[in-house]
Amino acid sequence: MPDRSRPRVSPMRSLSAMLITSAAVVMSSLLGCASAPPYFLVESHYVDTDPTSSLRDVTEAPDFANVHPQIKIVALQPPDVCADRGQSGHLGPASLELDVLRTRCGVEMAELERALARSGYRVVSWDALHHLAASRDVPILEAASELRADALFQVNALERVDIRPGADARWERRFHLASVDGSRVAPARVPPSRRGEFESIITRHEKGRIPDRRIGATINVSVVSVATGTAIWFYEWTRIEDVGAAPRIEILLDCDDEGCREASTQDSAMTATLFDRSSTSLAESTTSDDQSHAIFHILVRELVTDLAERFAGRR
Repeated sequence: MPDRSRPRVSPMRSLSAMLITSAAVVMSSLLGCASAPPYFLVESHYVDTDPTSSLRDVTEAPDFANVHPQIKIVALQPPDVCADRGQSGHLGPASLELDVLRTRCGVEMAELERALARSGYRVVSWDALHHLAASRDVPILEAASELRADALFQVNALERVDIRPGADARWERRFHLASVDGSRVAPARVPPSRRGEFESIITRHEKGRIPDRRIGATINVSVVSVATGTAIWFYEWTRIEDVGAAPRIEILLDCDDEGCREASTQDSAMTATLFDRSSTSLAESTTSDDQSHAIFHILVRELVTDLAERFAGRR
């Protein structure tokens, strides 16, 4: 016989009680999560709006089209610092510096000679031209004529330039709410005090990521018709080394009321990796001066190749 002393609970009321209980559990969990220290992802991106290279300037004189087809043999006149043999008898550091400059000029002029030869011209060595002019005590143009050159390439400048970061160069930073594994959750708006913490931490990583200078090479050449002595073609270009993709830095921070710290999500994976060998590249021991000379040499090769092919009408 059924017990009529207990009130009967309807199914709907039972369901409502279950929903209320579940909601209470969920709310309790959310409150527990809210007390956990938040994670922020700080992103820094380098921006420099300065152009990497100047536009090349190629100018043809009015009579260039008529003279150019007859040019088969060319001679080269280097910048004055390369050909100043009169200073070689001087003693002291100045003489040593000039000797070093002449050696470097020889490499650079050889690159130009090679580029012109590849473009189809017979090339009179710049050193042979200068030696003839000095031994006969005649002008360079007269010496070029004796060597049967049709055109004289007067190299007015072929030198290295150092480019500093422009006035618009800067690090742009973005703040994101993040999960413990470093995934972005949403953009974060933080008070000035916390922003100062973020900037103080990421600034340490930004330092040294951008070189304080970039290497560049500039060339200025005038081509003179040996027969007439008139300038028929002009070329000028400054080429600056490429820096590749702009650096981007991301730092995951673990913050609470006491401040922010860098959080690492990959330490455990790194410590689990074991190595049984190692190697070190010899290239790592090269000095910054060696690297600068190598970069400059590459830029010079680009300059003279472009010059020679444009003079030959291949570009």
